[in-house]
Amino acid sequence: MVKSFTFIKKKAGLTQEEFLRYWKEKHGPLAARVVPGLKKYIQCHPVPGFESEIDGIVELWWDNPESHRSFLTWRQSEEAKILREDEEKFIDTSKWVRFVAEEHIIVDDQAKASP
Repeated sequence: MVKSFTFIKKKAGLTQEEFLRYWKEKHGPLAARVVPGLKKYIQCHPVPGFESEIDGIVELWWDNPESHRSFLTWRQSEEAKILREDEEKFIDTSKWVRFVAEEHIIVDDQAKASP
C-alpha cells in the first residue's frame, strides 16, 4: 500500500469554517467520484486550539507506486479538469506540499485489542 499526503492551505479570503465545509461537503465527494484507482481518501481537519502552518492534510491510498503514478498522469488529463478547477476554488495550490510514502507500523493499539 502506498499513501500520498498533500499538505494544503486555504485560499485567501475564505474563513477556516468556509474552507473546511467546502472541502468536506463539495470537494470530497467529487474527488471520491472521479479519481481512478483510489483505495481510500481521508481528510485531516485541524483540531481547534492547535495552531498550524497548514489548513489540512489529504491522505490518498493506492495499491502500489504504479497506481499512484497513473493518478499523477490522470491529473494532467482533460478528464481531471473538473477536479483541478474545483481545487482552485478553495485551495492555494501554489503552497501545497506532497509526500508519497510506504507505511511502517511501529505501534498499533488496535492490533493489541484483537483476540
